[in-house]
Amino acid sequence: MTLVENFEELRARASNWLSIDALPLWLDRGYDEKFGLFHERLDFSGRPVEGVPRRLMVQCRQLYVLAHLSLRGMRDSRAQIDRTWQQVLRRYYSKELPHRWAFSVAPDGTIHERKSDAYTLAFLLFALAWLYRLKPDLGYLALADEVFEILEGPLAASNGGVIDAIPRPDAFLRQNPTMHLLEACMALYESTGRAQDLARASVLHRVFSERMLWRAEAALPELHDEAWRAQDIAGNWYEPGHHFEWVWLLRRFSMLSGISVDEDVSVLLSRAEREGVDAEGFAVERVGILERTDVDSRRSWGTCEYLKACAAEAEAAPADAGKWREKAARALAALQSGFLLLDPPGLWRDRIDAAGRALSRDVPASSLYHFVLALMECERVFGRVVRPAPFATGRTALFLDRDGVINLDTGYPSKPEDITFVEGASDAIRFARSQGHSVVVVSNQSGIARGYASEAQVLALHRWMAARLDEEGAQVDAWYHCPYHDQAKVPAYGHRDHFDRKPNPGMLLRAANDLRIELSKSFLIGDNESDVLAASRAGVSGHLFKGGSLLQFARLILARG
Repeated sequence: MTLVENFEELRARASNWLSIDALPLWLDRGYDEKFGLFHERLDFSGRPVEGVPRRLMVQCRQLYVLAHLSLRGMRDSRAQIDRTWQQVLRRYYSKELPHRWAFSVAPDGTIHERKSDAYTLAFLLFALAWLYRLKPDLGYLALADEVFEILEGPLAASNGGVIDAIPRPDAFLRQNPTMHLLEACMALYESTGRAQDLARASVLHRVFSERMLWRAEAALPELHDEAWRAQDIAGNWYEPGHHFEWVWLLRRFSMLSGISVDEDVSVLLSRAEREGVDAEGFAVERVGILERTDVDSRRSWGTCEYLKACAAEAEAAPADAGKWREKAARALAALQSGFLLLDPPGLWRDRIDAAGRALSRDVPASSLYHFVLALMECERVFGRVVRPAPFATGRTALFLDRDGVINLDTGYPSKPEDITFVEGASDAIRFARSQGHSVVVVSNQSGIARGYASEAQVLALHRWMAARLDEEGAQVDAWYHCPYHDQAKVPAYGHRDHFDRKPNPGMLLRAANDLRIELSKSFLIGDNESDVLAASRAGVSGHLFKGGSLLQFARLILARG
């Protein structure tokens, strides 16, 4: 079986690594109960590295992780989020500081470094966006606006973007803080719908496209002068991981704004794919722009960003999705073999050489952000069937189970010839859409774990079913499935109680996060009590269907509101 044919199992193993190994480790041993803050790093036995200052940036990245995975249904970490956030405010924020926020605190909890750092503040905005998505507290937005006053005031660069810090470390501008500020602005817009945040993102996109990208060399330099020029800086380099990170960000920006980014993406990929990815799928750490020399090491975050870029390109160009799926499979296999296979599980190597030997001495907490985003994007794009739709907030949805609701339950159907649509299925979908609801399929598919069908077969079946329903004007917005089971015969899909498997609400929460669905105003139709219980746990109105016309049943429950 080829690597690409195993891609679904690679994804499943990565998901289990995150939920079973990494998250419990970093929320337990990686968390300092004394101060209510996360440790900066662990050693390779999983013990905290003591005596290290704790950066605000790391706390913000970990808060993002907790918020995203809580929204995803993987683990409810709201209490830990609230405690950590209160400690962040207590330890890092002070109106007596020149720019309100400290860069780091000492191990005893007192301020260690007072500098105002643009990269750090960008991640503070990013964390606030995700905290607001989890709990819409206007206090988060008030703080975000206060942070923007710093970034658009004393930290603003004269030609757009931001300087590194106050005090400045040198005379250079670096692309990295501006890149993460763009990411934060988009996260705020996705969480709130505030027009000013998308407008900020648009300005930063123009700075990148018109000033930062060195088109003649197909490179995004790491160092620039005050005018965002890089040509006269000797020894300048680019990092392929940042090229890939920008590809993902640009595609995200295009989805939100409708502005084409094809030309910029083509420039970024043209050189980074040629020079910046080795034969195994690892992203090379850095490459000289004019000297064409590379650094013979690989960083975990760079390979994560390559995986995100592959997902972004597959989503942007469905006709080429197969090509990007192959590249994503290589990148995910490299990520697991090169960085994640450690004991105790849940740790990682941050940096390796070209032969795969570890160059890092411990495990930085800051990398978890990269793993979570990469694996979530891989799952979002490659682990479902979705109909492209413009970005919108406040959607309502009709969730439908599959077997026994859309099609007759014939016992683990996995091929088109196994499918007989239920009476009124297409009519019910059309009716729901006419009432303004999105339609989302959420189904347990334990036949994958039991070895009756591959996950690739189920995804192909969902594409076939979607096409048949489309022919009848019954468009389903997205198809989600859970392949896991506690008695799996395929080891990759073994999980004692997977958060996606109904009666757990994970698939509904995942759809809500992906599609911006308002769960409290949504409905679910299932044929099993576990469907209704999953709906209840997600805050959705659940209804049990026992056969007959799905249209008549859907009319009845949607009429009740």
